[in-house]
Amino acid sequence: MLSPTDSTRLPSLTGLRFLLAAAVLIAHVMAGSALFSEKVQAELSSAATPLATSAVSGFFVLSGFVLAWSYRPGNRVRAFWRRRFWRVYPCHALGWFLGALFFVVTTAPSPMAAGGRPAMRGGVAELFLVKVWVPAQEVFNGFNDPSWSVCCEAFFYLLFPLLIPAVRRLTRTGLRCAWLALGCAILVFPAVALELGGRVLPGWPLGLNTLWFSYVFPPVRLAEFVLGMVTARLVQVGSWPRLNVPTRIGALVTAVVATPFVPLPYSLGAGYGVPFSLTIAGLAMGDVQGRIGLLARPAVVALGEASYALYIVHFPLLMSARQAVGVQHRFAVLNGVLFAVGLMVAAQAVAVLIHRWYERPIQARFAHPAPTDPGLWGVTVGPVTVQAPT
Repeated sequence: MLSPTDSTRLPSLTGLRFLLAAAVLIAHVMAGSALFSEKVQAELSSAATPLATSAVSGFFVLSGFVLAWSYRPGNRVRAFWRRRFWRVYPCHALGWFLGALFFVVTTAPSPMAAGGRPAMRGGVAELFLVKVWVPAQEVFNGFNDPSWSVCCEAFFYLLFPLLIPAVRRLTRTGLRCAWLALGCAILVFPAVALELGGRVLPGWPLGLNTLWFSYVFPPVRLAEFVLGMVTARLVQVGSWPRLNVPTRIGALVTAVVATPFVPLPYSLGAGYGVPFSLTIAGLAMGDVQGRIGLLARPAVVALGEASYALYIVHFPLLMSARQAVGVQHRFAVLNGVLFAVGLMVAAQAVAVLIHRWYERPIQARFAHPAPTDPGLWGVTVGPVTVQAPT
């Protein structure tokens, strides 16, 4: 049986965070920047959807896994919520400010809001991490569209102190049954969403209610987070099967390849939760056993530590850069690729600076409780940042 103390760090999971955040960045450059001709852009946008949505599913499963892995019985809820707040909210507030500033000083539409501008009520709801509870695209897109997943994570963190005791009480058989039930639930939710319909969105062959319920509605995405929790416990109690790397990669590749052949709601996250749980468990077991892979290399881990900042601030930066060169301007393929690469490198550099000079000082000052407060378990987990205790 394993426990959190069997490995003081899970560096491969931090490295995985970089890959997931980079996938979202690439997808938003492909789909939201409109760099190329209409035909080329349509093909890129189609390819970008599963890239971004699968990465977000990976974030949710990974967050549940690391929190459950690092939990120690007896830790206080108040300290947990305090650490989560100071880990998540300052960067969220910065991204919100940059997005709001963009829409105040420009007349540009949001590239993710079907050509419209975000509603002020959406901006306010975003600031308080509740925009995903409203089935209106001008609201749940908000000023900084990627922050919708942060809103979901806030809901997960609120429930985690209630969920983790129940998960830890499950026997090995109970954990296996829970894992299968969650996997089935994740696949059932999109079928339910298809029945909801709603106003058809420009550029999306599905209704608004279907998109909202299957993609951004927190109780639906909670299943992926809890799947990560249950997966962590299965690894800890020694009931997780030892799957080789080709099997784990094959599961993810199969999910991606199947995307064009399944109803669209299944490509918005449902098809990737189970494959990601296999990958995450395998990486964690490798870390515990001392197998140092590419994702555990110091350079990749360092980028993983800055991945939350990258996820939060990249969207306002991309919108600003696109506005600066002219939203109607279209690039030749080579020039567009070079421009896109430059955007991504710049976004990563800005993220590293924000992590070093903004995130870390705030955490050092406010995230840790006073020495007399024993209620903090050692894990740093944001919506897109995971680092086990040092």
